[in-house]
Amino acid sequence: MQITIDVVDTPKSRSRRNCTTQDEGQPFKSTRIHSMEPDPFDQSQPRIGRRESEPHSLEVAYLHDVLTTNFSQHHALIDLHHYFIHDDEEIDLQFDVSFFMDLSIPYTLSSYRAVNFQDQVPVLAINILSKSTWRTDLSENLDLCRVLRVPIYVVFAPYDVATKLYRPPFVRAYQLRDDGSQEIKEQRNCCMDESKSILEQNLIDFGGVVPFRIGIEEMVEKHEQTMNRYRLILVHQDRPERYYTSLEQEKERANQEKERANREQERADKYKKLLEDNGIEP
Repeated sequence: MQITIDVVDTPKSRSRRNCTTQDEGQPFKSTRIHSMEPDPFDQSQPRIGRRESEPHSLEVAYLHDVLTTNFSQHHALIDLHHYFIHDDEEIDLQFDVSFFMDLSIPYTLSSYRAVNFQDQVPVLAINILSKSTWRTDLSENLDLCRVLRVPIYVVFAPYDVATKLYRPPFVRAYQLRDDGSQEIKEQRNCCMDESKSILEQNLIDFGGVVPFRIGIEEMVEKHEQTMNRYRLILVHQDRPERYYTSLEQEKERANQEKERANREQERADKYKKLLEDNGIEP
C-alpha cells in the first residue's frame, strides 16, 4: 500500500529541505541566510554615527568629558541628531558635540528635538572633521547653523582627513554677529610649547559667549604609525590654564596630595634633625 502525505510549503519547511539535501560527504553548511532579507547597508560607508576612526571617537569623548566635568550647570550632548523647525520645515543636523547654556536635561536622549526644549539651539556646536563628513561640515552644516542662528560653530581636524587647505593643525570657528552674518576665527598653530605652557596668542577667544577659549594641542601618539594627531582643548577665560577631564582631575588631586605628604615629611625630618643636633631626644 502506498501512502501519500501532503506537505504544506512554508519557509520553515523550505529551510529544512535545504539543510537536509546537502550532499553527503560535504561539510555541513546552513542555508538559513538565504531566507533572510538582504542588508541594505552600504559597507563602504561608516556604520555607527559619524565615527570612523579612533582619533575621531577619542576626541569626541574627550570634549564631552571636559564639558560635563567642568560645566555641570550647563549641558553637553554627544554624537546626536538635532532636529529644529525653521520656516515650517524640519532641519536635521548632526553634531559631534553640542553645548547648551543653562539647560537641564535630567535624562538621556536618543536625539535632540528643539521643540521639546523651547526651541533652544546650542550656544556651541562642534564637528570633528572626518574623511566622509568634512565637505558637509564645511558647507551645508555651516549654512544651516547660520540660518538657525547657532552662536558658535566649530570645525576641527584631529589628523589629516581632508584636502591640503584644511591640513592640521587646523581649527576654525564661525561666530554669529548681531546682523546674522558669521565672523571667521581660525587658528593653525598649537597653543602649547614644549614645557606644556599655554601660548595665549594661539587661542581663539569668543568674548565671553562661552566660559572658555579653545586651542590646539599636538598629541604624542601617532595615527596609522606616521600621521600627526591633534586635540582641541578648552582653556580658562581669565588665565592660561586648560580644563581637564574627570580622570585628569583625579590624577592631579593625587599628585597634589603626594606633594603635600612629601612636604610634611620633609618638615618632620628637619624638625627631628634639629632636635638631634641640640641633643634632644625626638
